[in-house]
Amino acid sequence: MPSSSPRVHDRFFKQIFTRPENVRDFITAYLPAGIVTHLDLESLEVVSGNFVEADLSEYFSDVVVKTRVKQGNPADLYFLFEHKSGPERYARVQVLQYMASRWYAHVRDGQSAPLPLIIPVVIYHGTRAWNFSLGFEDQFDPPSSDFLSYIPSFEHILHDISHLDESEIKGTLVLQAVQLLLKYIQRPELRDQLPRIVELLGSLAEKDRLTEYLQVVLEYVFQASEHVDASDVREAFEKLPQGEKLMPTIAEKLRQEGMQQGMQQGMQQGMQQENFRENGLYFSSKCKGSFL
Repeated sequence: MPSSSPRVHDRFFKQIFTRPENVRDFITAYLPAGIVTHLDLESLEVVSGNFVEADLSEYFSDVVVKTRVKQGNPADLYFLFEHKSGPERYARVQVLQYMASRWYAHVRDGQSAPLPLIIPVVIYHGTRAWNFSLGFEDQFDPPSSDFLSYIPSFEHILHDISHLDESEIKGTLVLQAVQLLLKYIQRPELRDQLPRIVELLGSLAEKDRLTEYLQVVLEYVFQASEHVDASDVREAFEKLPQGEKLMPTIAEKLRQEGMQQGMQQGMQQGMQQENFRENGLYFSSKCKGSFL
């Protein structure tokens, strides 16, 4: 049975969103145009989240990127990307903690005022609806309006992949494939969508980049989905013109990543049985059947 731990989803999210080209594409495709027009996205870089308190860092899955604004002081602007695989009422408290930590680091390091802008973005792909407000002040129930001046007021952006219509999934081939995978990873429909996801990635021109992304995607599928087995993966690869050549390479990379956990089922099915026997790849019991 694949792991249902949020950390499995978090790991995949980080593998994708710590790549500047993917974050840049997401910002351009989905964030408000009134913000994007002010940004120098060529300066974008992924920065560590080391301003989060050390004793809390293991509970957070933040990806923080820094870019420059064309006009303004300070010139640096931060995007905080927080990934959620289930709805969380107190996500707003979590992102506020990040924001306050970043501002404190700015003051601690002796940087001049004003404080940098930070835009929090929650990327959600759970099966349940996100029924919580985006406004932080809605966490409170004061007895009168006299208290409102003492309550922080801000909103986070919610990008709800689960409830995006497929016509709204846009961006580069990688961003489209990743969003389709996140949309369906916890649903039975993943079996039908997997060939499309693999086909999108198969259109990447660079072989090394294609192999790298397919490896990340397959690792995530085998760890996080109970609706897809190795035969489904094999069938999806068969639709790629280069699939037969790529499978042994990806199988070896996954083996090196520790994906073989002792699966003892036969290796007689599928494509390139002899090559597969040489690679010696075994998936754990969470995968039914052989990959190749």
